[in-house]
Amino acid sequence: MSANRKHQPKRVSNMQRNLRQPMRRDQIRERRGNKHALPLKKEFKKAGGREILTIKTQLLKMIVCNLQPLGITEDANFLDFAKALKPAQQIPTKSVMQSLLLKVYKEKEKELQSTLTSVEDIVLTCELWSSRSEDSYLTVRCHFVDNLGSLKSYILKTTGLFGDESPANILNQLSAIMETWHVTEKVHTVVTAGMPQLKGSKTRWTHIPCFSDILNAIFKDVMNNNELSSVLNKCCNIIRFLKYDSEAEKELRELQGKLHKKQTELIMCSRDRCLTWLDMLQPLDEQYSVMMIVINERGKTDLILNESDKKNIKNVISALEPLKEATSMFKGKGFETISVVVPVISKLMDALGEEAKRKNHVAKILLSKCQLEFGNVNEHKLATVTFLDPRYKNHLRDNAKNLAIKKIMMELSASKENSADKLKVQLDKYKAYKPNAQESNPLAWWRYTGKEEFSLLSKHAVKRLGVVSTAVPLEKAFSRAGDQFCNLRSSIEPENLNMVLFLNSNWSTQS
Repeated sequence: MSANRKHQPKRVSNMQRNLRQPMRRDQIRERRGNKHALPLKKEFKKAGGREILTIKTQLLKMIVCNLQPLGITEDANFLDFAKALKPAQQIPTKSVMQSLLLKVYKEKEKELQSTLTSVEDIVLTCELWSSRSEDSYLTVRCHFVDNLGSLKSYILKTTGLFGDESPANILNQLSAIMETWHVTEKVHTVVTAGMPQLKGSKTRWTHIPCFSDILNAIFKDVMNNNELSSVLNKCCNIIRFLKYDSEAEKELRELQGKLHKKQTELIMCSRDRCLTWLDMLQPLDEQYSVMMIVINERGKTDLILNESDKKNIKNVISALEPLKEATSMFKGKGFETISVVVPVISKLMDALGEEAKRKNHVAKILLSKCQLEFGNVNEHKLATVTFLDPRYKNHLRDNAKNLAIKKIMMELSASKENSADKLKVQLDKYKAYKPNAQESNPLAWWRYTGKEEFSLLSKHAVKRLGVVSTAVPLEKAFSRAGDQFCNLRSSIEPENLNMVLFLNSNWSTQS
């Protein structure tokens, strides 16, 4: 027995390997990418519902959550930083991280596959985007409501389109992803962003364009007006000059200090996200009197705004503030049910109407575009879904509620299990039901209270309210975070793109 104990440390088992210790022979083989290296050990285990990660896996999690390249583990500065923290710590090479990425991806993929087997109704969102190399990709997410009434969202796949952005290829890729995940028969709605070419395509599912895409397109169209485009380009040049000329910015800050003026961050807008124009123009409008001193001293007379320019800027700001206020009805992060779209449109159009009465020609143009796109809010095709949201049903007029009731009756009466009379009684009772607080969760309400009070409507309501309003998370739909995310995403190596984005979305941030 003593002989066995003497030789026992020489055996290398998966459970004994520990990155906190100096490198042993098996670890050296891993670092060299030796094909005979021992298998990776179990990288995480559960403890009290939490994942306890090894250092190597925690490093991978940091990389995928921040969309960093795997090669960061071989970067000299990163290695120096790690060495400064703990000199004995051995940092795995890119090839080891590549193996670990694949392993963790397969495990999380298997977990999600298992989760989806018990889900009945699934909504997909699809985003078409391009990398810096102009290769186009399709990122597909799935969304469903769990038994507790929480909306769950997971990325399924990111696939390259190889230059073919035709409706046929997009639909073929989408169908292939559904088949791979065995959800073809469960998908009832697909929300798309960046794919106007799909309009009019015949599919077995309901196709809905991303709401933020529509709003951004409306604003972009308005800003293409020659007069507005000219002044907005000048504003971009002002911010660009002050942000990238360090001496000019220093002079600006010193002047603001002397004059006791507010020092607000200078922000460059994203031309594809309307609310970032507001982020840029508000500080510019507030600080322009001081900016003009710096601009004059620097001889940048081409950047000086005339009175007409200033008036246009104030009009754009006044027209965008109602949009910001209206979209604040979204909770801000993740995905929001599509039932909020009609209340947002209604609030936006009312506010733009008030601005138009004040002779704001930008608000008038925006209002006209919104009326053309959305029509009568109470007759909007999403009004029925809004009626099923206990928070917003009273945002509709009585005639719109009655039309919603008729439509729901038609949809549910097709089932032999539902009596038309009983349906009508429950719908009328729900119509008279006191609205819920805006902060409440309509999905959870229908899973519990709504199921008890209106049993014939509950399943249908959860299915309809489980459709999301945007194809991308709300924090990226309107804000600069969307651009920052796109830049990081575009820098990921193509061979790792699908796995990294999958884990970025689906791997819990809790360690």
